[in-house]
Amino acid sequence: MSQVFFISGCSRGLGKCLAETLSSKGCIVYAGIKKSEDINKLKSSWAYSHPGIHPIKLDITIDKDCKKAVKKIVANEGKIDFLINNAAYVLTGPTDFFTAQEYINILNINAVGAFRLIREVTPQMRFQKNGRIINITSLNGILALPNFGLYSSSKFALEGLALALRYELKKDNILVTNIEPGAIANKIVLSKKISHIPAREKFWLIRTMMPMITQEKVIREIEKVINSPKPPARIILGRDAKITTFLQRFLPQRLWDYLLSFIWQK
Repeated sequence: MSQVFFISGCSRGLGKCLAETLSSKGCIVYAGIKKSEDINKLKSSWAYSHPGIHPIKLDITIDKDCKKAVKKIVANEGKIDFLINNAAYVLTGPTDFFTAQEYINILNINAVGAFRLIREVTPQMRFQKNGRIINITSLNGILALPNFGLYSSSKFALEGLALALRYELKKDNILVTNIEPGAIANKIVLSKKISHIPAREKFWLIRTMMPMITQEKVIREIEKVINSPKPPARIILGRDAKITTFLQRFLPQRLWDYLLSFIWQK
């Protein structure tokens, strides 16, 4: 029997590519998409190229949407094997330039939205006595960098939620993994008007040593988690994420602060 996947944030980017990759390998994919026009466009495109993908209306900020989507999948397939929390967006800029409502909005999508879906799928996974939850978090969910205060805060929240759930759900044979990529090439970023010059644009050494990771590489790593009988709690992806987290962990705090301040203020 084909595995059933429920993926949020599939209108474009990583979510769309992941849905297409899994469908091409014989999986049944329910692709959560927020806008009706995107659903209609992709449904027409996928009807011939990826008939295993079923676009489903999903606004993860609305409880009713999340409940309705899960009920529909269970009614159609009788199970949900994997939930992949991919939907998210980025805000960059000086933290104190944002409004409280903008902070609430990014938390509602990047953290609370994922929680809504987890809360809806876990009863079915408990009934099945198995299931997997994969959260696409970020390097910014491990360490906080200047001008990413709101985004980091939302991803830190998802990290903490998922790590606690990993222990709580293990007894029900529900496995939880966080995927933590660095900067993804071609990723769409929604930004505040006042932003910053990325470190890669300021330093050729960083561009050379820390290239962005491709969507294809991230998808291959997700597939490894899918196929692993004992997936790890966290997977750091991308040379930039691995180098940065290594330095932050092992450098003396004063040296790390100096290095980050130098890069930031240059």
